[in-house]
Amino acid sequence: MENSPIIRFRIDREIAERAHRMAAQNGLELPDVMRMMLTKAVRLGDFSIDRETDSGTTRAEDRPTEAYEPRYWAEVKAALDAETALAVLHHTIAEQTAGLDEGTALGAPDPQRLERIRCRRDEALALLATFDPKDAAAVARILERYAPDASPDTTSKEPG
Repeated sequence: MENSPIIRFRIDREIAERAHRMAAQNGLELPDVMRMMLTKAVRLGDFSIDRETDSGTTRAEDRPTEAYEPRYWAEVKAALDAETALAVLHHTIAEQTAGLDEGTALGAPDPQRLERIRCRRDEALALLATFDPKDAAAVARILERYAPDASPDTTSKEPG
């Protein structure tokens, strides 16, 4: 540590005395505590002392999925995406089948509407028949096309 700079600063006497006592109670010297705190702040990239009373900004490290090494999270995320894609396909098939049942039960069914619903259901059935949970591109396409938060122009739902 010969090349380490010496940093000096002024602090209120009462705070300094209390800090010295606190450090001593923990078997530490105050300069050691200051070094540890500053090193940790630099490592975290954040000077906040108490994150619970922080300004509320969310850093990537604070988000649950970002707190882990991507190489460990990637497989789990891929599996969850595949499960979600499978679930939205099943939901879409059920929803379209219900739409067909309701449409045919009407006194005067709308053949064009029923054909659109049948096509969407058949498309989802075909995707389900060839579904490969390890095909990330296919999973992404299914989620984009059928996930509930899809934009209105790509949603699979039949309007009113």
